[in-house]
Amino acid sequence: DIIRFLKICLISMSLLLTICALHFVAQLSPGPDVLLIAKSSASTSRANSLKVVFGISVGILVWVALTLLGFTVLIEHFPWIQQLLMLVGGLFLARMGWAMLQEGLKQRQPNVLLEDESVDTAKTKNYFLLGLMTNLANPKTLIYFSSVFSLALSASASTHLKTQLAFIIPIQTFLVFSGLMLVLSLPKIKIAYQRSGSYIDIISGGLFLIFAFWLIYDAISLL
Repeated sequence: DIIRFLKICLISMSLLLTICALHFVAQLSPGPDVLLIAKSSASTSRANSLKVVFGISVGILVWVALTLLGFTVLIEHFPWIQQLLMLVGGLFLARMGWAMLQEGLKQRQPNVLLEDESVDTAKTKNYFLLGLMTNLANPKTLIYFSSVFSLALSASASTHLKTQLAFIIPIQTFLVFSGLMLVLSLPKIKIAYQRSGSYIDIISGGLFLIFAFWLIYDAISLL
């Protein structure tokens, strides 16, 4: 019994490390979350950027919980749910991208002062909600976790592994993105952003629009 218990522990540990390694690589791949963290880290305070990271981490917790609870099975039986989520998420990302694009284009206009506007925006913007909604706007995260967690969701996997994943993956998300935020919020990077912030906003807005159109196109193609 002890040997069998040790084997189960080793298998669970190896699965957990593999899933964490895959998630680490996926975290740092270009996407809405990374773009939002990069922009907020270079343009606002670390406290506000940390709220963005926390919001994204809570979003990951939601997707992990839905995956472990078998929400993907529901989507397989009712595919219109996934299509609806993709359409809503695409529209939200498109709205964010358009706002970034407009902000960048305004900064390129001569004799336009945006300092007062930026102060007011910093006071009123809910950075936690911004991070949460940006993460939840991409329902493909659910498909990603269902494929990554395929081994953990198998019948042979330990029940404790699911509980560990529900805690470890969101915590890993918060720690990795916090580290990325600290690097991107260094003074030299912030100075570089201030010099070319309009171009960064235009590029970020364009990329958000691309992600949005990609989601909407995929949702329509599933019809």
